[in-house]
Amino acid sequence: MEMRSRIGLAMMALAILACVAPVYAGPKWEFGDDSWMKLSFLGQAHYAFPDGQTYDQDFYIRRARIILMGQMTDGIKFFAETDNDKAGKQDMSVSTDIQDAFIDVRLCQTDNSELWAAGGLILLPFSFESKSSAASLLGLDYNAEAVKLVNTFVWRDMGAELHGNCGKKVVCRVGAFDGYDSEGGTKSDEADLRYTGHIAVNLLGDVESGWFPSQNRLGKEEHYISLGAGFDMQDKATAVTTTDADGVETETGQRDSEAMVIDMQSGFVLSDSASITLNAAYYDYDSAVFDGNTAFVETGVQLYKFMVTGKFSLQDPSEGEDTEDVTIGMHFFQKGHNARCGIEYRWGDSDDLVLAGVQFLL
Repeated sequence: MEMRSRIGLAMMALAILACVAPVYAGPKWEFGDDSWMKLSFLGQAHYAFPDGQTYDQDFYIRRARIILMGQMTDGIKFFAETDNDKAGKQDMSVSTDIQDAFIDVRLCQTDNSELWAAGGLILLPFSFESKSSAASLLGLDYNAEAVKLVNTFVWRDMGAELHGNCGKKVVCRVGAFDGYDSEGGTKSDEADLRYTGHIAVNLLGDVESGWFPSQNRLGKEEHYISLGAGFDMQDKATAVTTTDADGVETETGQRDSEAMVIDMQSGFVLSDSASITLNAAYYDYDSAVFDGNTAFVETGVQLYKFMVTGKFSLQDPSEGEDTEDVTIGMHFFQKGHNARCGIEYRWGDSDDLVLAGVQFLL
């Protein structure tokens, strides 16, 4: 299929999907002055036209999340959500999973600082990218090609996390986790605890200290520049196995996992109707999943409800060829992140891809 035809079909699909995506406020129940619960729904549909596949188009539900959050009393909050990840995608099985489930307790509070402790199934606090909300991304999807974590459930793990802000300029997250042990996974039986953390310092503007920071503030706040650094490590993380003549695998050793990141997020308000967003990250990995470096830089230029985006990404393994890709996109925010649609085109060392997407958050 020619590229013009692919883009034309993708734009037609966007127009249809955008017309049938009304937005309403999710229901909220209050049980007293300090107790409440809210139900939300996040839906993202993607229409892909990939090269290098046995199929030339693919329509699927990228995310369909039922989200429940609330507060039991002042200082005790909870969050849980389900997901149907990539339902209907070629060569993918459909399942409904509990993707996040944790309780968050405030340990202390001053006039402008707080410290919280969370426990449960949590997004690993490794980088801006891995902790970002799926509902407020800059592009149509995460920069997943740059994040190479071992022993996770879609970047999540069971454990406990301390997180908080020191004034309006510093936020820190650090936790100890089990290392997710999935069916058919390669986690070692001898694996130690995983330790993961990230610190962010704002040179301009205020830090985001909530559960899921935004990649794209849509010019609704003043200028901000947030610089970050993170780590993820687990000794004996991955099993090294041998297979005997009968096909029986035996764990004969383990491989440690180490990762670090230096990243940034920033935004600049040009006027009441225009803004620029710039995000970037550099990762270093030494694990069974990936040994080498990855990086990306992405930007978005917004004018009224429209935004043009561009991204350069790099995957540079210690052995083998590197992969460099460029992605450009056009997006329309009908009602901010609550109702948006867009189309992107990727080219480079990876297979070319035209991707259209629509999002609504109820």
